[in-house]
Amino acid sequence: LAQAIPICPISPCIHCARPPALCLARTLAATVALVVAARVERSIQASCLCHRFFGSGIGLRSRPLLLRATWPSASSAALPALYPALNRSPDLRLRRQLCAGRAGVEAPAMATRSGEGGSASSTTPAPRVESEGWFDEVHFAEIDSTQSYVEREHESFNQARLTVVSADHQTVGRGTRDRTWEARKGKTILVTFYFRFPPDQPTDFVNRNAPNVTKVLSLAVVDSLRWASGSNPHPRADLSINMKWPNDVVANGQKIAGVLARAVVHKGRLDGIIIGTGVNINQTSEEMALINRPVWPATSLRAVTGSTEDFDVAAVRRRLVRSFGAELQTFFAGGFPAFRSRVNDLEVLIGTEVRFRVSDTEVIDGVFHGVDEDGLIVLRLPDGRTRPLPSGEIIPKL
Repeated sequence: LAQAIPICPISPCIHCARPPALCLARTLAATVALVVAARVERSIQASCLCHRFFGSGIGLRSRPLLLRATWPSASSAALPALYPALNRSPDLRLRRQLCAGRAGVEAPAMATRSGEGGSASSTTPAPRVESEGWFDEVHFAEIDSTQSYVEREHESFNQARLTVVSADHQTVGRGTRDRTWEARKGKTILVTFYFRFPPDQPTDFVNRNAPNVTKVLSLAVVDSLRWASGSNPHPRADLSINMKWPNDVVANGQKIAGVLARAVVHKGRLDGIIIGTGVNINQTSEEMALINRPVWPATSLRAVTGSTEDFDVAAVRRRLVRSFGAELQTFFAGGFPAFRSRVNDLEVLIGTEVRFRVSDTEVIDGVFHGVDEDGLIVLRLPDGRTRPLPSGEIIPKL
């Protein structure tokens, strides 16, 4: 073990601030006890102790042994039960909580270095980690972007479960077509999901249905907003919450949420999905007016309902997560055809004349006819024909 874990000659341990020899001695003592208790099957590869665990993070997924040794507050006897959770934890801070037996409890901040994942701040608060049903939840007080985080870390998640990453605030929010997403701290639901289609699903089923998962999440957003607005002591009778093709949720003609998704290749097929949403909850009308959106101006749940009190963002987020988790199970079983009628019933543009940009060189006018069972937008053209279109953009008529 002494040969496997050479003393770092550069600096003290950046976690405990002890001189390298003391940090090594503590680690060796805990490691020897664990080798006996857990019958470790993997050899420990040579690396600098301090820089491996608190620098690059290389090799963390395969070495819960040394994480336990570095965090000896959990009993060795209890550690084997934590191995599954360790293996699916998305980063070092989560593994720290799980090793210490503190899943679901906020941990103290620990140092990170700019450019090595997570936020670029010198101290990033550790996330809250919870598991329920078939999904795992990770919540940050602040992060660069939940979407970017999942894109970086999804390979370390449990591939058989739905992983939910949320934050109270993000410093580099993202929207569609590389647009920015503006969010006030603590006033917006910021959440990104990662899941894989079940491995027994035929590839054809995955290819047909994966592009429509944005509509499934939009349905969950509508459900959570309607649920939350019902808790308003003075509900607005004319409140209408709908979907707008392809990836927006609108309330009384104003954008209240957006959805962003991408597919991930896994073993040769695009069955991994990263999908996120930002939902405006507690911004005031004055704050919303500062966002320049001449078409479909921005709103929030508080602004559109006229509420004088804040909504419980965490409660609405929980409703959204559980609603999406339940909808996904139906999606896996029946694909998008099981959702088509609900989506068309909520589509705010259905029956209206739209201008549709198919490509840079083709723009067509037609009546929005909803979506078909494959999720393709259907337009009724001036000559009476209907035309399904897989992608494009609805643009304002000048």
